[in-house]
Amino acid sequence: MQCPGMMLSCLLLSVGYLVSPVSADTSRERVALSLSGQDCSSYHRTIAAELAQVPGVTRVDLDSVPDHALVDVVSGMVLPEALIQAAARGIAPGARCEADLMKSCISADSSPTHH
Repeated sequence: MQCPGMMLSCLLLSVGYLVSPVSADTSRERVALSLSGQDCSSYHRTIAAELAQVPGVTRVDLDSVPDHALVDVVSGMVLPEALIQAAARGIAPGARCEADLMKSCISADSSPTHH
């Protein structure tokens, strides 16, 4: 079962990526983290501050796509796990908020052949 709003989030992430100046620079890439839990909005400032301190992070955006952190990084310099750990440091213990790596909205599976 898909989460409500997943299609909209994927669309917004894709559009944001396509119009982002980062997409024209192959030395940088965008990593999307999903933020789930009712307390997440209370921690946007601290999550952004922790993410910004990770070496290789060039930009953090928690406003463009609801319930997501868009993190621009220097390609090959930042592991996704480091971003998840940094986001977790910005969330108080016991808070109902979790950061996870957003899987790609575009599938690599081939589409069925129509005859």
